[in-house]
Formats: sequence, C-alpha cells, structure tokens
Amino acid sequence: MAAVVAAAGCNSSGPEAQASTPSLTWAGAERVGVQCVISSTLGGAQDLRSALCERVRALASVGAPVPVGIIGAGDPALLKAGTVTLLVHASLRDAATVTPGASGRLLAFSIRPFRVSAENAVLFGAAPQMVLLKTSNLEGGTADAAISAALSELLPWRATAPGAGAPLN
Repeated sequence: MAAVVAAAGCNSSGPEAQASTPSLTWAGAERVGVQCVISSTLGGAQDLRSALCERVRALASVGAPVPVGIIGAGDPALLKAGTVTLLVHASLRDAATVTPGASGRLLAFSIRPFRVSAENAVLFGAAPQMVLLKTSNLEGGTADAAISAALSELLPWRATAPGAGAPLN
C-alpha cells in the first residue's frame, strides 16, 4: 500500500506533510479577493457571512504583499487575470443538531484559492474547520484561530511549511 501511495505522489504521514513551495496560483498575483457563501436555515446567516468575509479579509491582509479585499457575487474582479480569490464555503447549524443538548451554533468552513487559469488550478484548499459560536462575534478566540489555521495552509506569506514565506513571483 505504501508503494502505491508513494507512486501516486501522496504522503500518508499526516498533518505535518506540507508542500515546501507555494502553488503556481500565486505567481504574479496582483490582488487577493475574498468571496463567501454560507448555507444555513438559521436566522442571521447573511450577517454572519459578511462578518466571516471581513475576518478572512482582515487576517489574510496581515503581511500581504498585495491588496486584499472582499469580492461580492457577480463582481468582475473575480475574473481579472492578476486576482486570486479565496473562496470561503461555510455551513451554519444549530449545535444541538450535532450534539444533543449543546448550545450555540456550529460554523464549518473551508477556504480554497481560485484563479482564472487552467494551469494554476488548485484541487484542494485548506482543511475544513469547525467553530462553536456562542455569540455572533467572530473576532478573536476560536474563530480567528480557525481562520488563521486555514489561511496558513494557503497563503505564501503566512505559510508555516519549510521554505514558505516566499514572495508571490
């Protein structure tokens, strides 16, 4: 089995296995956009979507060598050649539906970079994250920690892998 995994270019050693160079998605990037979608039957999901997008933007912009902004649905900036868009896909559920008796809301999300170019395709993004929300405030605490963990897997200027932190070019 290990030979099959090795031949396929996969590493089964666990979470410490990371790429040592940034994806070609980032080569020549001029700007980073953040676009969020949230699936929920709970009230307040759209306000939470806006807050999540803003937290991802704020945390992604720390140390960024290019501007980071929010891109709304249908914004033509998504298709600009120099734009890398962080697609944030989230789901919001009542915590009691997952763990009987639990209070609060569960926010599960994943982030994947997108850039219009076939040779720069990224098949997988950061590992999905889940946060138990007791309030609607995402700033600080476990929400920021989860967003930061996801961004550290994706952004070359935040990457924790050996050889990371390389410029975008």
